[in-house]
Amino acid sequence: MEKIKQQYEVGGREGSAPHFKALLGFERLESPEGSAIVELKLRQEHCNFKGTVHGGVVMTLIDVAGYWAGVKKDVSEHIASTVSMNCSFLRGTGLAQTTSLRAEAQITKRGRSMYFSTIKVYACPGGEMLASGQGVFSVAQPR
Repeated sequence: MEKIKQQYEVGGREGSAPHFKALLGFERLESPEGSAIVELKLRQEHCNFKGTVHGGVVMTLIDVAGYWAGVKKDVSEHIASTVSMNCSFLRGTGLAQTTSLRAEAQITKRGRSMYFSTIKVYACPGGEMLASGQGVFSVAQPR
């Protein structure tokens, strides 16, 4: 587990390039257990050719926030994988209106080997909801 934690913090396997977290630049903020808050400061690279935030960026925030709601902050105790995820896009936004996105996730049910999260993505500043989604995650059992 220590090696997994190190790979997560550093950004990949030894000698490899930084992983997806470093590429997008999102950050996990403090939140109560069973929930997660993830913030992404927007850059031009997060937008599509029309200048609006790419849907894949929003889906990634839903995935990451849903995952983090169910695992410990230090990542060393539990590792989970996404089983299923859905998203409803409510409205778009671009750099002209929004400086960052904020995803808020809450565990809705936890079982022995799976947990379910509900996630909402908001534009900042302003707080308008851009998308909502649900995720199902499988927890790897310690060996």
